[in-house]
Amino acid sequence: MKTIAVIGGGITGVTTAYALARRGFSVTLFEKQRYAAMETSFANGGQLSASNAEVWTHWSTIVKGLKWMLKSDAPLLLNPKPSWHKVSWFAQFLAAIPHYEKNTVETARLAVAAREHLFSWAEQEGIDFDLKKQGILHIYRDRAGFEHAGRVSQLLAQGGLERRAVTPEEMHAIEPTLSGN
Repeated sequence: MKTIAVIGGGITGVTTAYALARRGFSVTLFEKQRYAAMETSFANGGQLSASNAEVWTHWSTIVKGLKWMLKSDAPLLLNPKPSWHKVSWFAQFLAAIPHYEKNTVETARLAVAAREHLFSWAEQEGIDFDLKKQGILHIYRDRAGFEHAGRVSQLLAQGGLERRAVTPEEMHAIEPTLSGN
Protein backbone atom coordinates (compact mmCIF):
# COMPACT_ATOMS: atom_id res chain seq x y z
CA MET A 1 0.00 0.00 0.00
CA LYS A 2 1.33 3.42 -0.93
CA THR A 3 1.63 5.99 1.82
CA ILE A 4 0.97 9.63 1.05
CA ALA A 5 1.62 12.65 3.26
CA VAL A 6 -0.73 15.62 3.04
CA ILE A 7 0.54 18.87 4.52
CA GLY A 8 -2.08 21.21 5.90
CA GLY A 9 -5.30 20.42 7.72
CA GLY A 10 -7.57 23.01 6.14
CA ILE A 11 -10.49 22.24 3.87
CA THR A 12 -8.21 21.36 0.95
CA GLY A 13 -5.83 19.19 2.98
CA VAL A 14 -8.55 17.34 4.87
CA THR A 15 -10.65 16.66 1.78
CA THR A 16 -7.58 15.60 -0.19
CA ALA A 17 -6.57 13.18 2.57
CA TYR A 18 -10.13 11.85 2.74
CA ALA A 19 -10.35 11.31 -1.04
CA LEU A 20 -6.99 9.52 -1.09
CA ALA A 21 -7.98 7.30 1.86
CA ARG A 22 -11.22 6.38 0.08
CA ARG A 23 -9.10 5.30 -2.89
CA GLY A 24 -7.16 2.92 -0.65
CA PHE A 25 -4.04 4.94 0.12
CA SER A 26 -2.52 5.12 3.56
CA VAL A 27 -2.59 8.84 4.36
CA THR A 28 -0.86 10.87 7.04
CA LEU A 29 -2.09 14.43 7.48
CA PHE A 30 0.34 16.95 8.96
CA GLU A 31 -0.95 20.19 10.49
CA LYS A 32 1.24 22.66 12.33
CA GLN A 33 -1.62 24.30 14.25
CA ARG A 34 -3.26 22.76 17.29
CA TYR A 35 -6.54 22.26 15.39
CA ALA A 36 -7.52 21.76 11.77
CA ALA A 37 -8.59 24.70 9.59
CA MET A 38 -6.89 27.37 11.71
CA GLU A 39 -5.16 29.26 8.89
CA THR A 40 -6.50 29.96 5.40
CA SER A 41 -9.69 27.92 5.87
CA PHE A 42 -10.29 29.69 9.19
CA ALA A 43 -9.91 33.10 7.56
CA ASN A 44 -12.43 32.14 4.87
CA GLY A 45 -15.10 31.44 7.45
CA GLY A 46 -15.82 27.88 6.33
CA GLN A 47 -17.69 28.90 3.20
CA LEU A 48 -18.66 26.19 0.72
CA SER A 49 -19.49 28.91 -1.76
CA ALA A 50 -18.93 29.01 -5.48
CA SER A 51 -20.10 32.60 -5.88
CA ASN A 52 -16.62 34.06 -5.56
CA ALA A 53 -15.21 32.10 -8.50
CA GLU A 54 -14.18 35.14 -10.52
CA VAL A 55 -10.44 34.89 -11.16
CA TRP A 56 -8.23 37.81 -10.19
CA THR A 57 -6.39 38.01 -13.51
CA HIS A 58 -8.11 41.20 -14.63
CA TRP A 59 -6.78 44.71 -15.21
CA SER A 60 -9.00 46.02 -12.40
CA THR A 61 -7.09 43.83 -9.95
CA ILE A 62 -3.86 45.60 -10.85
CA VAL A 63 -5.49 48.98 -10.23
CA LYS A 64 -6.95 47.76 -6.92
CA GLY A 65 -3.61 46.21 -5.95
CA LEU A 66 -1.81 49.51 -6.45
CA LYS A 67 -4.38 51.27 -4.25
CA TRP A 68 -4.20 48.50 -1.64
CA MET A 69 -0.43 48.88 -1.32
CA LEU A 70 -1.13 52.05 0.64
CA LYS A 71 -3.55 50.40 3.09
CA SER A 72 -2.57 48.40 6.16
CA ASP A 73 -5.83 46.38 6.07
CA ALA A 74 -5.66 45.49 2.38
CA PRO A 75 -7.05 42.10 1.31
CA LEU A 76 -3.90 41.61 -0.74
CA LEU A 77 -0.50 42.81 0.42
CA LEU A 78 2.49 42.90 -1.87
CA ASN A 79 5.91 43.97 -0.78
CA PRO A 80 7.16 46.24 -3.60
CA LYS A 81 10.76 45.03 -3.22
CA PRO A 82 11.56 43.25 -6.50
CA SER A 83 12.65 39.63 -6.69
CA TRP A 84 12.90 37.14 -9.53
CA HIS A 85 10.02 35.15 -8.07
CA LYS A 86 7.74 38.22 -7.94
CA VAL A 87 8.67 39.38 -11.42
CA SER A 88 8.05 35.87 -12.76
CA TRP A 89 4.71 35.61 -10.90
CA PHE A 90 3.61 39.04 -12.15
CA ALA A 91 4.52 38.11 -15.75
CA GLN A 92 2.39 34.97 -15.45
CA PHE A 93 -0.45 37.04 -13.96
CA LEU A 94 -0.30 39.46 -16.91
CA ALA A 95 -0.14 36.57 -19.40
CA ALA A 96 -3.35 35.12 -17.92
CA ILE A 97 -5.36 38.35 -18.29
CA PRO A 98 -6.46 37.56 -21.88
CA HIS A 99 -7.94 34.29 -20.53
CA TYR A 100 -9.92 35.98 -17.72
CA GLU A 101 -13.37 35.10 -19.07
CA LYS A 102 -12.57 31.45 -19.92
CA ASN A 103 -10.77 30.96 -16.61
CA THR A 104 -13.65 32.48 -14.62
CA VAL A 105 -16.16 30.17 -16.32
CA GLU A 106 -13.97 27.11 -15.69
CA THR A 107 -13.29 28.12 -12.09
CA ALA A 108 -17.05 28.44 -11.53
CA ARG A 109 -17.56 24.95 -13.00
CA LEU A 110 -14.90 23.56 -10.70
CA ALA A 111 -16.29 25.39 -7.65
CA VAL A 112 -19.84 24.15 -8.29
CA ALA A 113 -18.62 20.58 -8.78
CA ALA A 114 -16.44 20.72 -5.65
CA ARG A 115 -19.31 22.05 -3.55
CA GLU A 116 -21.66 19.32 -4.77
CA HIS A 117 -18.96 16.73 -4.14
CA LEU A 118 -18.56 17.93 -0.54
CA PHE A 119 -22.33 17.87 0.00
CA SER A 120 -22.41 14.31 -1.35
CA TRP A 121 -19.60 13.21 0.96
CA ALA A 122 -21.34 14.74 3.96
CA GLU A 123 -24.55 12.90 3.08
CA GLN A 124 -22.79 9.56 2.46
CA GLU A 125 -20.90 9.79 5.75
CA GLY A 126 -23.85 11.12 7.75
CA ILE A 127 -21.99 14.30 8.65
CA ASP A 128 -24.36 16.95 9.93
CA PHE A 129 -22.97 20.44 9.99
CA ASP A 130 -24.32 23.96 10.10
CA LEU A 131 -25.06 24.12 6.36
CA LYS A 132 -27.02 27.08 5.13
CA LYS A 133 -27.99 27.35 1.47
CA GLN A 134 -29.26 30.91 1.55
CA GLY A 135 -26.61 32.35 -0.73
CA ILE A 136 -24.27 35.27 -0.24
CA LEU A 137 -25.29 38.88 -0.48
CA HIS A 138 -22.74 40.95 -2.37
CA ILE A 139 -23.11 44.69 -1.87
CA TYR A 140 -21.86 47.22 -4.43
CA ARG A 141 -21.55 50.88 -3.56
CA ASP A 142 -21.25 52.29 -7.04
CA ARG A 143 -22.68 51.71 -10.51
CA ALA A 144 -19.34 50.55 -11.98
CA GLY A 145 -18.95 47.81 -9.36
CA PHE A 146 -22.56 46.71 -9.82
CA GLU A 147 -22.21 46.57 -13.61
CA HIS A 148 -18.95 44.60 -13.33
CA ALA A 149 -20.75 42.16 -11.02
CA GLY A 150 -23.46 41.76 -13.66
CA ARG A 151 -20.87 40.80 -16.26
CA VAL A 152 -19.25 38.40 -13.79
CA SER A 153 -22.66 36.85 -13.07
CA GLN A 154 -23.04 36.10 -16.79
CA LEU A 155 -19.67 34.30 -16.77
CA LEU A 156 -20.53 32.38 -13.61
CA ALA A 157 -23.85 31.33 -15.16
CA GLN A 158 -21.90 29.79 -18.05
CA GLY A 159 -20.06 27.78 -15.38
CA GLY A 160 -23.31 26.59 -13.81
CA LEU A 161 -23.75 29.14 -11.04
CA GLU A 162 -26.78 31.38 -11.12
CA ARG A 163 -26.60 34.74 -9.36
CA ARG A 164 -29.19 37.46 -9.50
CA ALA A 165 -29.39 41.14 -8.70
CA VAL A 166 -31.73 42.21 -5.92
CA THR A 167 -33.35 45.54 -5.13
CA PRO A 168 -32.58 47.50 -1.95
CA GLU A 169 -35.95 46.33 -0.59
CA GLU A 170 -35.04 42.68 -1.26
CA MET A 171 -31.65 43.28 0.40
CA HIS A 172 -33.38 44.40 3.59
CA ALA A 173 -35.71 41.38 3.45
CA ILE A 174 -32.69 39.08 3.06
CA GLU A 175 -30.69 40.84 5.76
CA PRO A 176 -32.92 42.99 8.01
CA THR A 177 -29.98 44.35 10.00
CA LEU A 178 -28.60 46.28 7.02
CA SER A 179 -28.75 50.02 7.37
CA GLY A 180 -27.91 52.94 5.14
CA ASN A 181 -28.45 53.43 1.44
